[in-house]
Amino acid sequence: MKRKIVIVLACCMALGLAACGSNSEETSGLQVETVAQQDAETAAEPAADADQGKETSQDAETAAEPAADANQATDTTQATDTVQGAITEEQALNAVRNYCFASQPDLKDMVNSDDYTIYWEVSTNDAGEIVVLYRSYTAALIRYYIDPATGDAYVTEQVPGIIDDEQKNGETLNIREYMD
Repeated sequence: MKRKIVIVLACCMALGLAACGSNSEETSGLQVETVAQQDAETAAEPAADADQGKETSQDAETAAEPAADANQATDTTQATDTVQGAITEEQALNAVRNYCFASQPDLKDMVNSDDYTIYWEVSTNDAGEIVVLYRSYTAALIRYYIDPATGDAYVTEQVPGIIDDEQKNGETLNIREYMD
């Protein structure tokens, strides 16, 4: 009985959020990623992706050889960012999921149980930032605004019924540290 009520409430919340949103590209471009789909995609990725990651890290190591002075160190960092390229929505989504799992070790067990409503969504806003929405088991809506070029991100939080407006919570990170 509880499960049915939770499902109905989750559907109502999703419809309410969709109704409150605007018809901009941000809302029309949302891609809902369920945990089961994400796990299936991760398991089905070919081994070539792993080889590609090794080549990228080798290229980054080559580009990041020790510099003689501070100017060369800055150039090396820029070269490393160029080699890595811009972050895609899928990479951002996976990195935020990894960050959430690293921050909350019990989260994997919660995601795999039917007792909690937890999901992630990804989109790109009008400013060109990748926005990953994490719906926490507490019903908080946590958004990660990511610069696709650098990987720098800031975090906002909204708790419907308690904190109605999205507010920065002071948390910042670079999601490149959490990319596979």
